[in-house]
Amino acid sequence: MAFAHKLSLGVINCLNGEFKQASSSPFVIGSGSDSDLVIQDDSVLDQHCLVEKTKKGIQIRSIQADHPDGSLILDGKPTTLAPLKARTEHSLQIGRSFLILVTTLTSKKENLQRWGMDIGNGGWIINKSNKAAATRPLDILEVFSARDTMGLDPNSTPVFKGNSQVGFYLSQLMALEAEKEHSLDDNIADSDEEPVAERVDEVSESSPSMSRFVDADSGEFTCPTCWLKFDRGDVMHVAVHDSLFGDPLLGEEQMQRFHASRFNDRGQALDDYGIPCTEIACPHCRRALPPGFFDEPHKIFSIVGAPQSGKSYYLTVVIKLLQTTLFRKFGVVFRDADPAGNAPINEMKSHLFSAQTSSQAYLTKTQLEGAMYERLPRYDRMVTLPKPFIFSLSGSESDEENCSVVFYDNAGEHFQPGQDSTNSPGAQHIASSDAIFFLFDPTINPDFRRSLADSNDPQFKSQVSDQQDVILAETEVRIKRLLGLGRREKVDIPLSIIVGKCDSWIHKISEDKLRDPIVDGTLDMGAIEDNSALVRGLMEEYCPYIVANAERISSDVCYFAASAFGHTPITFEDEKGVTRIGPDPQKIDPMYAEIPTLWALSRVRPGLVPSFQ
Repeated sequence: MAFAHKLSLGVINCLNGEFKQASSSPFVIGSGSDSDLVIQDDSVLDQHCLVEKTKKGIQIRSIQADHPDGSLILDGKPTTLAPLKARTEHSLQIGRSFLILVTTLTSKKENLQRWGMDIGNGGWIINKSNKAAATRPLDILEVFSARDTMGLDPNSTPVFKGNSQVGFYLSQLMALEAEKEHSLDDNIADSDEEPVAERVDEVSESSPSMSRFVDADSGEFTCPTCWLKFDRGDVMHVAVHDSLFGDPLLGEEQMQRFHASRFNDRGQALDDYGIPCTEIACPHCRRALPPGFFDEPHKIFSIVGAPQSGKSYYLTVVIKLLQTTLFRKFGVVFRDADPAGNAPINEMKSHLFSAQTSSQAYLTKTQLEGAMYERLPRYDRMVTLPKPFIFSLSGSESDEENCSVVFYDNAGEHFQPGQDSTNSPGAQHIASSDAIFFLFDPTINPDFRRSLADSNDPQFKSQVSDQQDVILAETEVRIKRLLGLGRREKVDIPLSIIVGKCDSWIHKISEDKLRDPIVDGTLDMGAIEDNSALVRGLMEEYCPYIVANAERISSDVCYFAASAFGHTPITFEDEKGVTRIGPDPQKIDPMYAEIPTLWALSRVRPGLVPSFQ
């Protein structure tokens, strides 16, 4: 007898991936050879249960309900008889076996097979409905490790297999834990080899699934590259021996990453050949962490802006200015914390400030994109992430306030709507930021351009679409979505609205009205606020929507005038004869460019950059 007209039953074994499809009733599940679905499990009866059509619909029932082991657990509840809803997935546990069932209308056998494969080939996912517990797909042993690491309640934590819409409680899956441990003990007892704990080859890292589970949403530290969290004991080490080239996730050109189990007398991790390893890596993206990563906190400073707004030039100039201003004015040493990782930004700085002509100083978009990004694993996907540029700040008074700051040079396109997803998370650092800098380019804003129609600055003549209000609105949406905030809630992160290229418009507020905010090694907050009011007033006149959007994001907003070049750029032809706009390296004289960063530091590290009102 058929289940119903065109109705088929699909069953997938979550442990071995075996799939069965049937259209006739009854469908018997058990360990005996006469069953329609044979399960190799000694805790399952020969004929354990069946799915059948009745006058009331489709149901599942135990065949030997009186047997001590004859019951079943359907959708997390013990039962011996229960209806099955059509076109609905159900989870079924019998003995130590775990199945997903569905009855559905389908005209093609391949459709149900694909459904089964998507579940059977997928890993285990903890608590899909709770983002804080959602992780990459795990194998079953990693699920148990996650339970211990995250302190999960087995009786209330659901675990899903692959793309299934229903899951099993963790307490159900724990029936497998004793079985796995028993199997492992038997293997060790039967083996003539030395115990695993005493062998040099502790655990093979040839498979990504062998890496230890690390909760990505909790931990003392945040990776400056992928922005996922971990604790000190979770870090991976980078192998040294030449034979250990080739990481299963990073590729053949990278040294293997591994969780250390052996150390020398100095506390250094030893690789499989006993070589001490001094370099550590993030357990999520596996990128090497900067030297001294655990020694001081890292503060993420995110620069947001539209394409061609000058973010790369601005960041390059700011880093050069901070090296000088922080030491001379505040007695703070601003030094390169990761020379290898910072090589791209240091090359840009040398490129800009060592140039003799505009063509030499010009930074092409192709140059920037090639050097500023890398492909790394994140949540079990290979994604493109911006390289972090990390600099250490240390004062002369106390080590307690020392920190490192992390900058990124994102392409403006990454801040546009539709460019943020699990597969393209390149600008998600804004949700982990300690300070955000929005670089507004007045030369592409129509209202600013009309008010400066007589300017001889070639940037006002360029044909660029103004999407800056959209990008700032998108910034708000991303931050609040990633942090789980309501529409009306604000963050308390310092937000700098930097109106760039101020050499072209500073006359509108009279430069002599801007006060120097650095006074005797401290930051004059009165001057900062007065200057902010002047710039905010100008923005309110020409771009009120920028002001409105900014003040919806953060409760701590400040407005700044700044210019990376301090002069009107010039046009020139590159080697291909294309007309470009770039700085005259002989005239570079930045205006106020470092002030927003000093203000942010006074907010997040007041011991390094003290202030007074």
